[in-house]
Order: sequence, then C-alpha cells, then structure tokens
Amino acid sequence: MKCKILSLYIAVLFCLMTLPFLVGSTALGAGCGTNPLGDTSGDTDFYVSKNQNQGGSGISPSVPSAPAKAAVTLGSVATADKNATIQSINPDKSSPQSPGEAITWKVEASNPDNVLMLYNFRLMGPSTDGQLIDKTGWIAESSWTWNTTEADVGENQIEVRVMRNGSVASEDSNAQNYAIVVVSHNEDEAAAEAAVDVTPGAAAANASESTSNTASTDVNAHPESKTSDPISNRPRVAPDERNREVPAISGPNMKMPDPTPKPLAQQSGAQELVEPASVPVESQESEIMEVEGKWTVKLENAGITLNPFRLIQTGDSVMGMGTLNEQNTKLDVSAKGSVSKNSMSLDVWTITSEYGNKIDKSIELELVKVDRVISGSYEMYSGEDLIGKGNATATRFAS
Repeated sequence: MKCKILSLYIAVLFCLMTLPFLVGSTALGAGCGTNPLGDTSGDTDFYVSKNQNQGGSGISPSVPSAPAKAAVTLGSVATADKNATIQSINPDKSSPQSPGEAITWKVEASNPDNVLMLYNFRLMGPSTDGQLIDKTGWIAESSWTWNTTEADVGENQIEVRVMRNGSVASEDSNAQNYAIVVVSHNEDEAAAEAAVDVTPGAAAANASESTSNTASTDVNAHPESKTSDPISNRPRVAPDERNREVPAISGPNMKMPDPTPKPLAQQSGAQELVEPASVPVESQESEIMEVEGKWTVKLENAGITLNPFRLIQTGDSVMGMGTLNEQNTKLDVSAKGSVSKNSMSLDVWTITSEYGNKIDKSIELELVKVDRVISGSYEMYSGEDLIGKGNATATRFAS
C-alpha cells in the first residue's frame, strides 16, 4: 500500500516539473509563428525570407519575398557567345608602299544577332614613337583610310577592335603589319643610265666613234708613205738635166712613194668594224631573262606561298617585295638576287622590327625556265637553322 502511494506521489511531482517547459515551448512557438508547410524537420531544402533578419517590421513573416536576381552591369551582354568577331582585315594595297599613298583598311566582322557594330582603328609605328594610338575612336564605318607620310617610313602595325552597339568594351581585335619604304632616287637614276648605256643605237654610235678614232690614228701612222705634194704639181726635169751623180737604177724606182691609196683602204676597214659592233650588245640583251612584274611563288609540301610578290629588274640584278602566306599568318618579305638567260636566284627574308613581326625566316630560291615554265628548288631557314627544303614553282601575272 505504501509503495503505491509513493509511486503516485512521484508521478504527480514529475508532471508538475514538466509543466513549465510545456508552457514555455507554447509561448515561444506563438512568438515565432507557425510554419504553413507543417512539419519540415525531415526536409533538406529550405526557404529563407528576406525579412527574417529584419526584426519586428510589421510585415507578416509568412509572406515570401521575390527571388533575387544577379546584378548585371549596364550595357553589358549576359552571354559571351553572342560577342562580335572579326573574320578578316585587309588593305586595298599590298605592303610595302611608298609614303604619300592612301591605304584603305576594310574589316569583315559579324555577330549572331546581327546587332549594329562599332569599329575602332589604331596605329603603331614610327610616326607614333612605337605607341598604339587611337586614330578614329568608335565609329560605325567598317573601313578607314590611312594617308601615309614620310613619318610613317618603316614597320607599322594596324589594329582593329570591334564591339556591338551597347557594349562597354571591345569584344574582338585583330592586327596586321605594314611597311612604308622609300625608293632611292640614286637607284632610279642609275637604272635609267644603265638602260641608256645598253641601247643598241648608243652602243653602235660609241663603237663608230671608237673605230673612227682608230682609223684616224692608223691613217697617220706612216706619213712617209704619202707624197707631200701631188705628182701633177711637181716640176718636170728633162733627162739631160738630171743630176748625173745619181746612178741610174734599173727596175722600179724604190724611192717613189707607194701609189696604193692606203688611207682609203683603212677607212673602208673602219666602216666594216662599225657594223658588227652592235651585235654583241644585242646578243647580251637577248641573254637576260625579263622577270620584272608581279609573281606568285609556291613552295611545294610546305603550305607556303609568296603572293603577291613583285620584282623590279635592273639589268641582271633583281629586287622584290611581297607577302609570305603560311596558313593564317601573313608576313611582309623583301628579296634580292640575280637573273640570267633562263635562270633566277633569289634570297627572300621576312621583315622584322622591334614593335612588329618577330618571326625571322629566310628562303633561298633557285628557279630555271624550261618551255615557259619556271620551277626549281628552295631551302627555308629559321634564323641560321635549316627547317625545310623542296621544290618550288613560280607563275607570273599577265601584265
């Protein structure tokens, strides 16, 4: 009996001790509100209201806020795959050119949504002290004309940037090297003089003058062979008036001058020398192959072409300039060499500069003309190292 009363007493005491905790939990639950989703203790996904940490603001905590969006810079584009891209940049005249030429640069660019694009042209070279200078600002025109001057002589670099209208920064860029060179007037005068010297008429005149002087010298070489006066003007002496002291000599008088008209014979010989004098000059001209003009040279099995490739010829000397095309790379090149009757040797090298191209390549070409086809071999070097060799063919553009 005492045990039952003791157990009942302990149960009542336990209930009295747990009552404050139940009351406190109910009060706390009323203060924080009820969860409209019910019991979410087993859920792993949860939602946080933007007003949860704002304290008592009079706004019901059960009202969800709108989901937040990522901040986007004004004028920027959300996806990079819609950026404008440059396909090509091309001048209307191949490098190199002389100062004073107006060179127009044309850009081909696009974007997936066909949005209006803006272009920015920049120049770096001798006239800018090696600094990249903005020449146009952002314009809607996809072309720009570069009016070159003496200050641009040397290696230059043209850079183009493009972006869509509304963007805040450039989305693509491309650059290309370009050379401005000055042809020496002394070289032009020397070439003109060389052309005059090899003219057949001039050579014949020089030969005629030379042979005439020679003939004149030969005529006066033996003055004792001529009579000082014509025979008709000499006094006649009768046989009985002759000087008896002079013994009579039978046969021809050996003291008489030779009656053969030597000057006439030598003059005739001089005339004969004038005619063949022009033959060696004409023959020499015919032995030199004419190569001046625009060419395309293809290096077999190397994927390299020289196109366009312009040659300037002075006699048997030749110099040139053009563009070396290798896959997507274009490099300006210069050339120098010699030409004979049916062959041509050229040394071609890339133009390098401090602010432009850094690729140092050179090509040695040996070409021979056979039945209107010009072909041969090449050796290509990177610096001093041989990096390739093979066959080469050259084609000349119709003038």
